[in-house]
Amino acid sequence: MLSLRHNQYLVEAETIEGWQLNTRLEYMYRDGENYKQFGEVVLAGEVTIAQLKPHLYEGGFFMPSEVGLEDLQETPYLACDHVWHELEETVPIDNAPTVDISAKELLIRFKAAGRVKWDTKTVAARMMEVDGL
Repeated sequence: MLSLRHNQYLVEAETIEGWQLNTRLEYMYRDGENYKQFGEVVLAGEVTIAQLKPHLYEGGFFMPSEVGLEDLQETPYLACDHVWHELEETVPIDNAPTVDISAKELLIRFKAAGRVKWDTKTVAARMMEVDGL
């Protein structure tokens, strides 16, 4: 049973009819010089890292823009920049969603991207367009 602390009261989520937890997904971009940018979104519904991990590139990386999330690299891009981001954590939360994509849709998109080993060429080309190359 999952418990949440809300307004200083302990709420047993499964006992409230119609209760739906959302998911805060935290992710990070680390460039080639180890500078980091952090991002997070709240998705409608629940998803876990364990559900997403089998679809990550080499077991740990993904490209947010390929699944409907925001890439975290700063522009203009530098020589040490690349396309890969890392999942940090998923947290059940009762906050309202901050993006239009649901947890279920995100999982579907991760599965699709993982099947084709993530589309690095498209994302790299998009990065070059932003830089005017």
